[in-house]
Amino acid sequence: MPQTKELENFVTQVRRDILRQVHKVNSGHPGGSLGCAEFFTALYQEVMEYSSDFNMNGIGEDLFFLSNGHISPVFYSVLARSGFFPVEELNTFRLINSRLQGHPTTHEGLPGIRIASGSLGQGLSVAIGAAEAKKIE
Repeated sequence: MPQTKELENFVTQVRRDILRQVHKVNSGHPGGSLGCAEFFTALYQEVMEYSSDFNMNGIGEDLFFLSNGHISPVFYSVLARSGFFPVEELNTFRLINSRLQGHPTTHEGLPGIRIASGSLGQGLSVAIGAAEAKKIE
């Protein structure tokens, strides 16, 4: 488990990533992302059991479903810094043909993304469905 200083450094880097992503394209929602930096860091560095060798079915892993997709900059940063895809890809945020759009989608094949989160509020219903499916396994 990372130590407190390592987690603080991780959060600082995530915040830098958020600001760089949004500033570069002059588009996005930095406030929500910045406000969730500690939360996402805690989930992906301390709480969740997952493999960065991404498997869409998530068997044997904790699953995360993002409902408010407009905070994608924090999600992308933490996924990249957790080994799901190269950190350099953060430089493509919201560019044409990038996998890192304003709301995460699954059709781009981005590791770590299990649902598209364009419709705000859908995360809870999807998570309940996934929990039911896991219970049946």
